[in-house]
Amino acid sequence: MSVSIRAFVDEHYRHFNAGTLGRAARSLNDFLENGGRIFLTLAGAMSTAEIGRTLADMI
Repeated sequence: MSVSIRAFVDEHYRHFNAGTLGRAARSLNDFLENGGRIFLTLAGAMSTAEIGRTLADMI
């Protein structure tokens, strides 16, 4: 399943900093579309479990 970063942010982030996060997501999307790459690392049992659930559709 392919999920755009923007759609992901719009769906999961609705807090007071969502506007800034949305702009960051658009910037990241532009970076990736121009050949940029990401390396994601996770640490901590609860944070890893929660982010895993959040990213499950994209993994």
